[in-house]
Amino acid sequence: MQWISWQRPVLASKITDLIERILRNWCDENGHQKGSSEASQKEKSLVQWIELGVTDEDELTDLIRNDIVISAQ
Repeated sequence: MQWISWQRPVLASKITDLIERILRNWCDENGHQKGSSEASQKEKSLVQWIELGVTDEDELTDLIRNDIVISAQ
C-alpha cells in the first residue's frame, strides 16, 4: 500500500478574512491579544473546522466561543 500525501487546499482571501474577523471578535470579547497563545489555539481550531467544511460564520463563531475543538493536539 502506498501513502498518498494530499496537500491542504489553499485558503482563499475570503476565508482568511472570515477567520480574521471571527478571531478579532473573539479576542475583543475575551480580552486577548491576537498573537496570544489562546488566540493561536482558536485560529488553529477555526482552520480545522473550515477544512472539515464548516464555513458558516455564525456556526464557526459558536464553535470557538463554546470551545468546541476537533482535537487537543
